[in-house]
Amino acid sequence: MRYLLPILFVALTGCSGFFQPEPANDPEAIFEDLWQRFHDDYAGFESRNVDWDAQYDIFRPMITASTTDEELNEVLHQLLAVLDDGHVSLMTSIDQEKFASNIYYRTRLEDELFDLDLIKTNYLNNNYEQNGNDFNTFGWIGNIGYVHFEFASDNMMYLPDMLDQFADADGLIIDLRHNGGGDFTWALNAMERLTNEKRLVFRSRSKNGPGPDDYTELFDWYLEPGGTYFDKQIVLLTDRYTISAGERATLILDALPNVIHIGDSTNGAFSAVLGGELANGWMYSFAPQQVYFIDGIDYEGTGMIPDILIKNTMDEMAAGIDQNLETALDQF
Repeated sequence: MRYLLPILFVALTGCSGFFQPEPANDPEAIFEDLWQRFHDDYAGFESRNVDWDAQYDIFRPMITASTTDEELNEVLHQLLAVLDDGHVSLMTSIDQEKFASNIYYRTRLEDELFDLDLIKTNYLNNNYEQNGNDFNTFGWIGNIGYVHFEFASDNMMYLPDMLDQFADADGLIIDLRHNGGGDFTWALNAMERLTNEKRLVFRSRSKNGPGPDDYTELFDWYLEPGGTYFDKQIVLLTDRYTISAGERATLILDALPNVIHIGDSTNGAFSAVLGGELANGWMYSFAPQQVYFIDGIDYEGTGMIPDILIKNTMDEMAAGIDQNLETALDQF
C-alpha cells in the first residue's frame, strides 16, 4: 500500500525485483489505479452499502485513452461521491479546493444550523472563557456548565480544569457540534474523570490486505478512571458536522450511564484517515478502519443517532434560539 503517511521502513536488497514499477500516467491507468487502491484498502463498502465492482462497471466505460484531465477529474468525482464518506477526498490540478465525497462537506448542507457566536451572545451573555488555542469555549448558563470543543485533539486536555470550575454545577453540557476531529486519544485521556470504573467504549480494526475480509484483530478501547469523579448529569450535543475523532469522542461519552445525547446524528466517518498519490500527482484520502460501538454496531455511514433527535431550524436561528441547546437545558 502506497501511503503518504509515514513510511515504516525501507529495505535495501540485492534483488532488483523489490522495487515495483510506477503505474502508468494516462487516464485509463489513473482510473484503474484509484479504483484498485480503494478496492484493496478501503473499509467502508459494506457499512455504506456500496458495490464497488458495480461502480467500476458504471464509470470505467466513461474513460478512454483520449479522456482529458478535466473529464477524468469529473468522473472520479462521481465515483467517489457514491461513497459519501467524510474521510474520502480528491485533490487535483483541476480543482481550486479538494473534492469532498461527503455531501455535507461538499455542499455545506445545514452548515448554518449551528452558530457558536449565537451561543456566546444569547446564552453565555458574552461571559465566557476560551483556551486550547481558542478551540474551547466554556462558561455558565444558569447553574449549568457549558463547553464547546471545536476539535478533538490536544485542546481537550483542558477538560479536567473545566471540571474543576464546574464542580458546583447542576450538570454539564458538552457541545461537539461542528467538531472537526483530530486525535481521539487525547479525548480518551481527558475524559478519565467522567467515569468511576474501567469501561469499554468502542472497538476497531484496520484493513491489512486486499481481500474483503482482510482485517487485523479487533482492538478494544477503554476509558479508565482517574482523578476526582465528575458524577453530575451530562448532556452531549452533536450534529452532522461532528466527524472523525469527534465521533470517537461521541462514542466514549455515549458509553457512559449519566450521558444524554441530543441533537442530530454525527457525520458517520469514524475511521482513521490515510492518503496516497496517483501517478499524475493527484492526491486522495480514504478510510481504512471499521469502528464498532459497545453494542457491536458499526455506525459508519449513518452516524451515532442521539437519544433525542432534533435539528435546529433557520427560523429558530434567525430568532436567536438554539433549540438543541434549549432541549439540553431542559434535561436538568
